[in-house]
Amino acid sequence: MINRKIEAMLFDFDGTLADTSEDMVNCLNILLKNHGKKDVRLSEAKNFISKGAGGLIDFSCPKLSKSERKTYIKEYLEIYKNNLFIRTHLFDGIKDIIENLTLKNIKWGIVTNKPSYLVNPIVEMLNFYHKPSCIVAGDTLSVKKPNPEPLIYAAKLIKCEPIFCAYVGDDIRDITAANKAGMLSVAAMYGFIKDPNEVIEWGCDYTINTPSDLKNLII
Repeated sequence: MINRKIEAMLFDFDGTLADTSEDMVNCLNILLKNHGKKDVRLSEAKNFISKGAGGLIDFSCPKLSKSERKTYIKEYLEIYKNNLFIRTHLFDGIKDIIENLTLKNIKWGIVTNKPSYLVNPIVEMLNFYHKPSCIVAGDTLSVKKPNPEPLIYAAKLIKCEPIFCAYVGDDIRDITAANKAGMLSVAAMYGFIKDPNEVIEWGCDYTINTPSDLKNLII
């Protein structure tokens, strides 16, 4: 049990708040098919989603030149922009946690490296009953996670000192950013994590196996 009163809870998006894996990997396979390359499996490719479009391209096409890689990423993002809400859904238990947070007057928000033109439409279509107090996207500032500035900026937006914020994510960059920002760092083990054994090396304050485990942090 964490001996700290949490006044706000911030979430990474892909792999923490929402399961975007099917849509993101399906779009990757469309791209690969367009270039005459072999499909990738969802079970393998989803572990690279937290590293963004570049991570997916590097996983599926590791031998591209720099210019080819840039082209592939651009094409992938265009495909994804037109197919970003087909199978995407919230992880089981997220709605209940948000309801719990709201009942206890604990603010919640999103801090993601995903660009605003992609994340904002998805958040809109997820149609949260209790809307996030802030959305800080990958293009909101000039820096992204693991830089702590997006988290610190989110704390300012919701008027909460970082020490009283928890940040939940499924990538080492999330935990690094949270620790540097002075927030309670929470690793979402149910997310897009390739090797769960590596999480112990991330230096997180707390781990959760399901979103419901966050209830232990809500006093």
